[in-house]
Amino acid sequence: MRNFHKTFVVVAIIATFASGCRSTDEYKKFAETGNSFAEATNSLLEDAEKITINTTSERLLSDRRTSGEFQPSDEAAKKFIARYTELSEEDKKRLELIKELRRHNQFLQAYFNKLIELAGSDSPDRSKAAVESIASNLQNSGSKLVSLSPIKIDRLASVTKIVLDARIRGAMREELEKRKYAIYQEITLQEKVLKQISDSVEEDIKTIRKLQEYRLVLEPLTQSPEVNEDTWIATRYQVLTQDAEVVTKIKNASDKLTNLKEIFIASIEGDLTGEILENFIQETKSFSALVYNQK
Repeated sequence: MRNFHKTFVVVAIIATFASGCRSTDEYKKFAETGNSFAEATNSLLEDAEKITINTTSERLLSDRRTSGEFQPSDEAAKKFIARYTELSEEDKKRLELIKELRRHNQFLQAYFNKLIELAGSDSPDRSKAAVESIASNLQNSGSKLVSLSPIKIDRLASVTKIVLDARIRGAMREELEKRKYAIYQEITLQEKVLKQISDSVEEDIKTIRKLQEYRLVLEPLTQSPEVNEDTWIATRYQVLTQDAEVVTKIKNASDKLTNLKEIFIASIEGDLTGEILENFIQETKSFSALVYNQK
């Protein structure tokens, strides 16, 4: 979800057209916070990719141990290769889902940037065409996220009627009236996919912990003639505690998208206050610090 901060900044700028109450200092703080959040979330998605691949690797090593020795021409070897191919394909699908999630966010950020350009454009027709193209790409990417999802995702978000602030006018108002619900739904879609990824990672972490506890902790203790006790203790601690915070952090990032939806609606309805914005800034700062301090 690289450059996610730009989406945050532009949502704040939208509020300027609605209420005119934001200051330059607030924009700076919002931009800095968004940048940190973007990098932290991207880092978590990299963790999710790593955990996905490592889980399959641990499963295959476990399968190999239980299969025993076999020659490449054996029927057992053929079954093992088929098992490898099956699990590897599942990995590729998950990695494609995460890649599309980043892509979807890039389109969302580009849409908001063009929206601001539309508001101040001397050639609104040209900007309208650009907005149309980006919005089409965004919704196509959203459809792909739905299709890549291993479980059914409800594409329609439940939202009460969004009433634009009267101070938003011209081409920008026309565009928001046309697509306000669609954009809200695309933010919701990102939120749901991120939550889904956190659930999958949670299961993967349990699997890795179980398989590594046998491979790295129990097996050396029962089968090796000599064991370095200090190394064994350190290894056991690492196995039992690894990646324990990743799921919580990814779910936290999903919660921030929930907040972004609320800020989006408040912005275009003219209800975004300095207090709401400041609270969001502080929350995302804490989130980013937590991610990097525990890396």
